[in-house]
This record gives sequence, structure tokens and C-alpha cells, in this order.
Amino acid sequence: MRRVLPDSWIDGPAGPSTGGVAFAALADRFATPLNVVDEAHVTGRLNAFRDAFGSGTTLTYAGKAFLCGALVHLLDDAGWHIDVVSGGELELVRRAGFPMDRVVLHGNAKSRAELETAVATGVGRVVVDHAAEADALADLVRAGRTDPVRVLLRLNVDLDPDTHEKVKTVGPAAHFGMEPAAAADVADSVSKRSELVLSGVHIHAGSQIKDLGLFRAVAAAAVDFVAPRRDRFDHAVELDLGGGFAVRYVVGDDVPSIDAYADALRGGLRDADVDGRVGEHRLVVEPGRSVIANAGITLYRIHARKRLTGLGDVLAVDGGLSDNPRPSLYGAAYEMVNVSRSHETDRKPFRVVGRHCESGDVIATDVELPAGSDVGDLIVVAATGAYVFAMSSRYNGVGRPAVAFVRDGAAREVVRRETDDDLLACDRELTAG
Repeated sequence: MRRVLPDSWIDGPAGPSTGGVAFAALADRFATPLNVVDEAHVTGRLNAFRDAFGSGTTLTYAGKAFLCGALVHLLDDAGWHIDVVSGGELELVRRAGFPMDRVVLHGNAKSRAELETAVATGVGRVVVDHAAEADALADLVRAGRTDPVRVLLRLNVDLDPDTHEKVKTVGPAAHFGMEPAAAADVADSVSKRSELVLSGVHIHAGSQIKDLGLFRAVAAAAVDFVAPRRDRFDHAVELDLGGGFAVRYVVGDDVPSIDAYADALRGGLRDADVDGRVGEHRLVVEPGRSVIANAGITLYRIHARKRLTGLGDVLAVDGGLSDNPRPSLYGAAYEMVNVSRSHETDRKPFRVVGRHCESGDVIATDVELPAGSDVGDLIVVAATGAYVFAMSSRYNGVGRPAVAFVRDGAAREVVRRETDDDLLACDRELTAG
């Protein structure tokens, strides 16, 4: 169980804690639902990636997994870059004071306003998804009389990752990037434009990938595209091989180590003869989920217990679909701990559901918890650091939860809970006057 929980998790005599802070204290101070992040765990993962890949690799955090100002500051201190996919994410990192030359703007449907902001703020790289986007970007650079913008071409290569269909981002069913033939035409066009610098290519195959052979194939595909048209690219071509490295969500999940992941990418480049066919280059990787997922937990309070024919014993908590849509979207499975009864040994299966008006608002269909689990108990859902807060919504008029960072016995609220005023702030009929 410990391997899906934050590194600082302790089963002490007074009950479990993380970051040296008891869960009862967190609930009393910040209320529930609550997203809790072990800050030291995050720092440890950032350092582990640097140790595995070395200084010759550009480490870029995929902000879509989870982003807030406090995390941006940790990434800055660690010397990482940040990948953003919207104007909102771009504005967040800008306001956090992150160096804009270490920001990458991604996305398959960037607006003209987002591209204009990227040019005006001097983002380090823009990942070009299609030909028209390159044209629009060049026009903005010319109109603004700014320095040339460095771009990467996003490739959609013919690979079939062994992961959930909804998180595959290459292959015939994926709507991201360009097939190699189309990308070759864009490479020719960009290389002739003074407004743009063709820095490299980008391939992201998907998420939650455990197959190291797939990562080797991604590396080879990047080399195979660049090699025959090497003269179009900048002198040190950037081979951005995306992210997608899997994490452990439930006990028994078999996932590779960070070192094995690094070896697979470097091995794929070596097998493709990157030095001989491409020459000077730089590897770029974009971990997101694998940095933050296991550092985070969600803390809920049980609001109801009942027994239903056909479903058995059901526990309803004070959150669910609005703060974690992944079980409904992907059938995602999680481990849970009743931290109010952590030392009780008599256990039984429960169905844990959320508070929302959807039959699909089910967090777990059959999870072992203390048999006495009841109203008022605190439930921890493990490995919710990635794609949980980031995908949260205001469904049913339920505000998004707060986020607390914990470390060395101290807790700090880094994102406050949304209030009713926040929920209604954009409704002109309610705010006029």
C-alpha cells in the first residue's frame, strides 16, 4: 500500500499522517473534500528525474496534470521547464514569475489570442500542431516585430500504445499533430521563414504507458523524421519525446522505474543511430503524471452509509464527480484508507460513491475498508495528484476543493476552496447592480 501513497505517509499511534500532519487536523483546518500534496515527495521526484536523465536532457513538466503557483515555484527552483496548453495555464505561470523562456506552449487548437500572448511574452517554444498554425504564428511575429519564435513540429506517428483508448495521442484515431508527410511540408515552409526557427520535433504517444518498447519506438520515429531533412532544423535539434510514463494507482500495478524509462528513451535514440544520422541534438522529456500523481491524496468525509439490494454496503462521501471525474471517464481505480479507523482489522467490501446527481458518480465499486466505517469518518483516496484537481468542475454547484501542501509538520493552503460567490461571479443577472 505504501507504494501508492505519498513518501511521507506514516501509520502512527494517533493514526496516519502525511508530511508530518495528521489528517484529522487537516480536515479541521481546511474542511473536506481536500487535495493534499506531499511537497517533499514532489521535490524527490523532480530530483530523481534529473539524476536519471542527467544535465544533458531538458526536463519539462506537463502542466496539464496539475498546476498551481506553489508547484510552479518548486519547478523553478529545480530548474525545470513547464509545458502549458492554454492561455489560462500560460497566465498562471507568468503571474507566478516563472521564466518565460522556459515555457512551452502546446495544444491542438490554439487561439490567435493565445499565440499572440506567446509571442508577446517571449515563450521559449511553441509546438506547432498544423500548417495554418505556423502561418499564423509567423504573421504575429512579423506584425509585432519581435524576435523569431522557436517552434517544434508535433508528429502523429503510426504507433499503437498499450493504454486506454481515451488517452492515446498517436495513431489513426488521434487528432493531435501531423502525419510525417504533412509535417515534412511544414518543415520545408518553416525553414524558409525568418520569423520562425525550427528547433525540433515533438512526439507524445499517450498517457499511463508501461511498455518501455513503446518509448524506444517513439525515439526511433523522431530520428527517422529528422534525419532526412536535418538541414531544415537548428544546429542542435531538439527531440521532444513527450511524457506518458505510467504510475502506480493500485497495489500490484507493475510500472517501470524512472531509470528504466530514461534508459529506454536513450536506448531508442542510440539504436536509431541519432549521433550518426542527426548529429548534435538534445533530448527533451515531459513528465507530468509521474511527478505529481503519488504525491497527492484526496481527503473526504463520509456523509451517509446504507445497504442497497444488489449493491451491498454503500458509503457516500462529500465529493466525487466534480473533484475527480477519472473513475467516470476512464474507469480509474484507486486505493482508499479510512484514516479514522486505520487500526481496525475487521474489514469488508464497500461501494464508495460521490454526492452528485449521476449514477456514474462512483469512486470505487468494491474496496476493502474497516467494517465499522460510518458517517463522520475520514477517507483518503491515494494517488490523486494528477488529473484530479486539474479536471475538477463546478457540477451541481459544488465549488472546487482547496489544495494544501504539507511538509515537515506544517500545512499551507496553496489554493483556497471555491465559495458560492466564486461560483456566481460570472452570472451577470446575479452580479449586476
